[in-house]
Amino acid sequence: MKLTQLTTACLSLIPCVVFSQSFDTCPSQAFLMQDSKAQLYGIDLVSAKPTVLSSQLTFANEVNNESVNAIGFNYKDQYLYGFSKQSPSSIVQIGDDFEMKRLDVNGLPATNFYVGDIQVTGDGSSQRASYFVYHPNYGLYSIDLNGDLDGAITAELLPNTNNWKLSIFDFAFHPTSNLLYAVESNGDLHEINIAANTSKFITQVDIGDDTGAFGAAYFDINGQFYFSNNKSGKIHKVDLNVSPVVGYTPIANVFTSGPKSSQNDGARCAIAEVKVTDSSIDFGDAPAPYNTSLEQSGARHLFDPNSTGSDLIYLGDSVDGENINTDADLINTPIDASDDGVSFVTAISAGQSSQIIVNASASSFLYAWFDWDQNGTFSEDERVVTKLALNQGDNSILISVPSNTKSGQTWARFRVTDGTEASLITATGGVLGGEVEDYEITTFASAVYPGENDWVTLAYEDKWPYAGDYDFNDVVINYRTTQLIEGSNVVGYKIDGQLIGIGATYHNGFAVRLKETINGESRSILSSEVDEDAIVFVIDGQLQSESYLEANRNDAILIFMQDTWTHVSKQTGCSYFRTEDNCDTNVKVTFSMTIPLKAPKAKAASPGSLLDPFIFASEGFYHGDFLIDKEARSWEVHVKNQAPTEAFDSSLYSFAGSDDVSDQARGLYFLSQSGLPWAMEVGMQWLHPLEGVDITDAYESFAEFAESSGKQKSQWFNDYSISNVVLKGEQ
Repeated sequence: MKLTQLTTACLSLIPCVVFSQSFDTCPSQAFLMQDSKAQLYGIDLVSAKPTVLSSQLTFANEVNNESVNAIGFNYKDQYLYGFSKQSPSSIVQIGDDFEMKRLDVNGLPATNFYVGDIQVTGDGSSQRASYFVYHPNYGLYSIDLNGDLDGAITAELLPNTNNWKLSIFDFAFHPTSNLLYAVESNGDLHEINIAANTSKFITQVDIGDDTGAFGAAYFDINGQFYFSNNKSGKIHKVDLNVSPVVGYTPIANVFTSGPKSSQNDGARCAIAEVKVTDSSIDFGDAPAPYNTSLEQSGARHLFDPNSTGSDLIYLGDSVDGENINTDADLINTPIDASDDGVSFVTAISAGQSSQIIVNASASSFLYAWFDWDQNGTFSEDERVVTKLALNQGDNSILISVPSNTKSGQTWARFRVTDGTEASLITATGGVLGGEVEDYEITTFASAVYPGENDWVTLAYEDKWPYAGDYDFNDVVINYRTTQLIEGSNVVGYKIDGQLIGIGATYHNGFAVRLKETINGESRSILSSEVDEDAIVFVIDGQLQSESYLEANRNDAILIFMQDTWTHVSKQTGCSYFRTEDNCDTNVKVTFSMTIPLKAPKAKAASPGSLLDPFIFASEGFYHGDFLIDKEARSWEVHVKNQAPTEAFDSSLYSFAGSDDVSDQARGLYFLSQSGLPWAMEVGMQWLHPLEGVDITDAYESFAEFAESSGKQKSQWFNDYSISNVVLKGEQ
């Protein structure tokens, strides 16, 4: 390497001394090895800026014409190590002059290793380092780096690792737990314990539209795990601060976008911090919980990647930089005055097109997201503009607003680039060039309860008027309602759900009455007000063709399922549907019903929110001695203090020996002497109790919550015994 090249590499990566053998410090940048002749980059993970450190690694006495893979950074001796494919293939040591030195390692099979990293353990004089390489056909090998590296070294195969067959292309050691982590091409995250020779599947993280190999993996000192996709160059981040992974599910976000390559391998000093160091990085402004700060993989642009101050791409009149490493930094940083490139011309109303004007500094490309459901995230299904070509100056754009958009305050995010990105960018992560602008906006929309992408959980006990086993899993449903609104009138309803649990021997139907009681005032939709012929009902993606508006009723009652059991299948060896240990992998049953009204009805007089979902006894099945010789449909269970429908047999209130203390005169329904219900709404997707486990055992705070009518322990659903609930019950 020429002296001028080496000096440039030193200045761009770390302070170093020309011709020194090891790196002087632990670099913050990541090393990325690409191409068949081992081109080495330094990647600034914050800004996505790549710097060529060596266009072609070399040996002291031979020209290198082959790739180097499985690289790892040893912060004990400050060297890179890798596997050179050049004959004779060998383990190599790489110093700060980017010259390779072969190590005399025996005991490795005759194959090309492309997965590797360095494990450093201990402190001070007891610190030790080992280089690990892996091949799915041969297993995991350990190479001791603590002795005389000029002498012979024997690689050791870790027992049974040749049986793992992991389809991984790189892995990285956690800086504190010393566990290995790797991601397969489909997003499967694995945790590897070297000491125990075990590999454990953790979860499948969201990798968006990425396909193929994740050829580079890194850690930072805070336990953040980064992995890079060869095809797109996107670098994803997963918070693995708690390691081993216990009691939480890791989530991946796009952190930045680096260079892509068919051959990709990475390494990094795992004890170095990743933080903003460049003053020309522009961040968004949307407050938490939006992913805005660096620690949340927030949207950011290195708007001046060449440090020339010219030919910049941005929106409006200007762009400037911020230093937003944490959410606290975001709070302390005022709204960016340079966010001035988007003007909202017309009101943003549900089901309508809204006009905006976007001013661009130059010909460029626009992305945009609107948080329609106001849940604090910009999801990919909320992307409204995808790499739209902009002209310099003003551009008029029409935004289609979803018909179920909620009314209120929310945020929109706009990102502009020069269009050279390797793949479509997301609402998070770093990009070279361009700008991100966030805006708080007001939307006027249909009313969705609890939110467009959220659910409440309905849980029912079917032994009423007896307490039964009180496990609240006889029928479990994720549930959402939508008022379809035009102006100040309701024109219909949409009810969506997911049947996620049946722990009942009885057969129960599920229905919804279009009724709501607020402060003693009832609002109802009458059966005569529903356009029955226009009702659309879909179960598991299949359009249904029966009649769903219950006949001969005054109030509008929609029958979703006459018998929940007819819509599910039990796993082999299971007695119920998703309520027993190891019986929770069945696919949930999804349903959606649209209920148009014959004529608009004033919103002030129309029911909304939860409405009145209930279960009833299915015809033709035994449902207790007290229903013998009675109509099955005359038995119902509603949420606490919701009056039953006109089909209900009120004589059931006085059945001898019951645990129910309903009192129609006082407006009390479906509750026990202590105030406990037979049906309830949980304001989130919920882990329901296992079969036969009393809810007060599964959720210690539930009794206090119910008996206080919700005044105490409002977050009772977060306080559960993990051994007493169905862990996949919400999926």
